[in-house]
Amino acid sequence: MANSKNKKRTVLVTAGPTRAYLDRVRYLSNYSSGWLGYYICKALEQHFRVVAVVGPCEAPFKDLEATTVIPVETVDEMHRTVMKVCSVHRPHFAVLAAAVLDFAPKERKSGKVSSKSSWKVELKPTPKIIDDLTLKFPSVRKIAFKLEWNKTSLVKLKKFAMANMRGKSADALCLNFLSEIKSKSHPAFLFSRDGKYKKVNTKKEIADWIKNFILTNE
Repeated sequence: MANSKNKKRTVLVTAGPTRAYLDRVRYLSNYSSGWLGYYICKALEQHFRVVAVVGPCEAPFKDLEATTVIPVETVDEMHRTVMKVCSVHRPHFAVLAAAVLDFAPKERKSGKVSSKSSWKVELKPTPKIIDDLTLKFPSVRKIAFKLEWNKTSLVKLKKFAMANMRGKSADALCLNFLSEIKSKSHPAFLFSRDGKYKKVNTKKEIADWIKNFILTNE
């Protein structure tokens, strides 16, 4: 049975990809099925109030029994919604599992650009949700996510993770690698600020570790 004290706590989860439109038809996006965020919400909702800000994805967030799901599409929508959720609900933790675009087109064209000619697109950096969250809501504790392509040595991974957590004021970090993610496996390293880490192999293991980390860091 969930602890009633914990049930009063709110945890924010971001999940899924984001989009940035080039014109009225085409957009840039990130690789993300949303399933990792789904499993995280499913594990957390047994113990906490969960609010999920979710980009367009295949995972069935609508089937979650006790999670408030707020659908968004673009980077700007996710950014605005996260800030609003933090302002209204004052979450204890934010689990930032979404694949947020790092770049967006500098200009969005109206209508549909003709395919009969070349088209140069200039990209600009997008605002970092985790940075603005730290600035505006410093009391919200954060679990950050970092998706890389290939893993390196454990020594380098640990050094990278510790520097990332310090730079983002995060309490923990999930470091995963796209080259290793398959439909039924999701290898990752989970780090905490005290230098401890755990190697896991599935989305459910990641979700359970995050649940236990929050429960033991009340």
